[in-house]
Amino acid sequence: MDQTHHVYTELYYQMRKREDLRSREEITLIALKEWMAREYGQPTDRGYQWKDLFLPHGTRLRITHRRLCHFAQVEGDLLMAEGKITTPSAWATEVCGSVRNAWRDIYVRRNYTEPWTQASAWRAAAGDQPRRPGINRRRRARRSTD
Repeated sequence: MDQTHHVYTELYYQMRKREDLRSREEITLIALKEWMAREYGQPTDRGYQWKDLFLPHGTRLRITHRRLCHFAQVEGDLLMAEGKITTPSAWATEVCGSVRNAWRDIYVRRNYTEPWTQASAWRAAAGDQPRRPGINRRRRARRSTD
């Protein structure tokens, strides 16, 4: 069966259901632009700022606790977990039931072609960028075990 036909049929159905007056070509162009931005890492103006680490829209976060994986996702400029707005620290604490180091426990995947990477590794890689003086001061004051 031709998958393209099914996709266009579903698109036509969804557009009629929502009374969307745009053409199929216009909707297809929007979808392709969003897909290319997500897949090829083109700059986006939406995302979640986690201290000095920027997580673009669509970034997924994962915590594994007691052999269960829990997921959160950046939607727009909010971090959403189980339908609620949260922060990485609050999410790690909620999932694990105790105060946790979110940088150590959370793994990040910006798109499906990348592997899951520990948030602290992303943070270390962001260290090449110039920091504000207050952030450098806090970094020096952190314990070496964090």
